Order: sequence, then C-alpha cells, then structure tokens
Amino acid sequence: MEGDQLRAGGQAPAAELLPPPLEEPRPGRVLIAWRRAPFPVDWALAFGRLAPLHLEVGFGDGRFTVRRALERPDEDHVGVEVSNVSVQRALARVRREGVDNVRVAKVGAAFALRQLFGPHSVRSITVNFPDPWPKERHERHRLLRRAFFELAASRLSPGGEIRLATDHLDYLAFARSEARASGRYTLPAVAPPPAVLETKYALKWREQGKPLHYQVFRLERPSDSHPPHLERPPVPHAFMTGPAVDPSRLPSDAKRVIAYADAHVIVHEGWRAFGSGERLLFRVTVDELELTQQLLVVALRREGGELIVRLERFGDPLITPAVRGAVHAVVEWLLEHTELRVRERNY
Repeated sequence: MEGDQLRAGGQAPAAELLPPPLEEPRPGRVLIAWRRAPFPVDWALAFGRLAPLHLEVGFGDGRFTVRRALERPDEDHVGVEVSNVSVQRALARVRREGVDNVRVAKVGAAFALRQLFGPHSVRSITVNFPDPWPKERHERHRLLRRAFFELAASRLSPGGEIRLATDHLDYLAFARSEARASGRYTLPAVAPPPAVLETKYALKWREQGKPLHYQVFRLERPSDSHPPHLERPPVPHAFMTGPAVDPSRLPSDAKRVIAYADAHVIVHEGWRAFGSGERLLFRVTVDELELTQQLLVVALRREGGELIVRLERFGDPLITPAVRGAVHAVVEWLLEHTELRVRERNY
C-alpha cells in the first residue's frame, strides 16, 4: 500500500457506491428479505402485532414450526434455515396450513441471532437435531458452543430458554458443558413436547432404534453486553490508474486466498465481461465465522481513464469488515499481474 492513499470507510462519489436503501419487512410476507432490512428486524411490523417471539434453528420441512404455531396462535415464530430445499418446503407448508404467525429467513443461526434480533427480545430458541459434527477437529462448527450461549444471553429475555433435541449423546454432553462454562444457565430436566418427537429426524432415528435426548437451558444470568448490529457502509472500492488491461496477458488462474478481518477471502476466478469498454469480473468467496458470502467484484474503466474496482450489488451482499477484503484481494491481484497503480483505496 506504500505510495497510495487509503481511506477506511471511504467517500462515496457516485450513486453506485452508496449503501443500498433499506426496506422494512412487509406485514403478511412469510419469507423475510433480511439482507435489505434494518438490523434488528422490526418483528412487530413483520407480524403486524406485538407478541412473544420464538426462534427455531434449522426447521427442516417446517412440520414442527407449523404445529407449534397452530398450537400457540397468540405467539410469533421465526424459523431460520440455510438449506434452499428446506426453506421451499417450509414455505409451502406454512401457506398450505394457512398459518399467519410464522416468518422464515434463509440465514445461518448465529448471524441471525446476532443481527436480526434486539436485546432480550426472544422467549425461546429451539434447536432440533442439529448437525453433531462428531469428529473432534470439527467441534468448532457445532452451534451450541460457549460463544453461542453467550450471544443468546444477550438476546433471550430473562428466564428464556434454549431447547435442544438430539440423538447424539456426545453432542448433548458437549452442549451441557459449554452452557455450564458460560455460568448463565440452569439445566432443568424437562420432558420434550410431543411435537419434537414427530419431527422428520425424530421419526427417522426412532425407526432405527436410536435414543433421543432433550435438554432445556434456562437463562438465569442475562448478559448486559449487547453485540452491536451491523451497519450499512458505502460500497468498498478503489481507484487505479494505468494502461488498458490485456486479458490475453493475464494468468489463466486467478485464484488466491488471503486472511482479512478474521476471515478467509478466496478469489476463485476472473474473466472479461461482454460489452463495450474495459470490464473485468472476479468471483470471490468471503468465509466468516457466522456468514459465508459469494460475491462479484468488478474492475471497470471509467470516463476519464481511471479504473474503479468495487463490490457489485448483485445478490444484496452484506458489507462486513471481511467483505472489504474481497476488493482488497482483487486490487492486490491486479497490482501483481498488470501495470495498474492504486490512486486511492476506500475500504
């Protein structure tokens, strides 16, 4: 970076670099467009009322979600899931049953709890049959680690509960140990609700003769430390100067991996886009602890001769500190393989 100007956060000289406008959730819409919503989400607006709020992680085909919503029509239920197929099946079930107190978001659990919910706003968090990640070296991928219990202590209301159902005894022991290590939860012995035993995986494991385990973690010491919600900064970008880039002289393999802001940034490939002018596109993955995003970074020659390297808005990317690393990685790649120079960095 020696010799060029760096502006963290940067200035936004054009509309294409401004943060996209935020959209409040629409009452009655089951699928939450959380990437465009202000954080935390206004759940009272999303449901059209103020009611006790419950979160379910990994709802599968939605049968437990819908059954509980039907049994408790005076409460509101939010389900989060990362599987496209599961989201589609759950949406179909919600609409088929005519349930109006369920909302669904395609997003990971830890990120959702941190960003979509306000302090002490959730009555319960249900985790039915999570991936146990049975190998010891994969323990860091388990959801119910101490960090999650600490985060939940800032989002659960006093006396709120995390409710775990699992067929994996080692996972149960691990979750109990992590909860006790936080010093914030009691572990009462509670019988599972009948609906838990009728979920897709519960039926599957029972058919195979596997024992099922159920544990409630009740919050006794809420956290006064509230992790901040993500802000929406301008689009990260850089300005470069120099001669036109000749794609035929670029290496065939654009891949590089860098560490940036406690995450891994992977540039997979780059290609020249069709159309007039000088325009290069790079496909980049940013892998953070709570969020993985597939991104496009564009290098575009502007009027006046400068090249701007910026994050594309395609897919509504969330601009986290690590996402700025996607632009940085592409800039560094261009510095290495072209005669371009950096005039200014805004990320």
